Amino acid sequence: MGEEGRRWRSSEAEEVAEVMQALVETLPKLVKETISAVISEEAGRRMGKTVGAFYKELLNSGVDPEEALEMAKELMRSLMKLSEGFSKALEAQSWAKPGKKKGKAGEEEEE
Repeated sequence: MGEEGRRWRSSEAEEVAEVMQALVETLPKLVKETISAVISEEAGRRMGKTVGAFYKELLNSGVDPEEALEMAKELMRSLMKLSEGFSKALEAQSWAKPGKKKGKAGEEEEE
């Protein structure tokens, strides 16, 4: 049973290694695609439409125009912070590139 238990642990370790490898191969692409969706020109248009629709809906619901404007501005600020967070995540994703690290100037260097 001891030998059988070792094989099981080895098998589990191999499975974990495969999952980790899949993550290393998949996550950077997923992060880049997500960020480009959030900060692209088209995303900017969608963001503008979203904020505009939000503002119009507030007005149609009887919210005071000045208050609706402030709420729309806050929504825009929140969306911008979200896109900045994604952008920073993309910059920090160098951990997923084997043999690369960030230098003092923020440029990638060979390890």
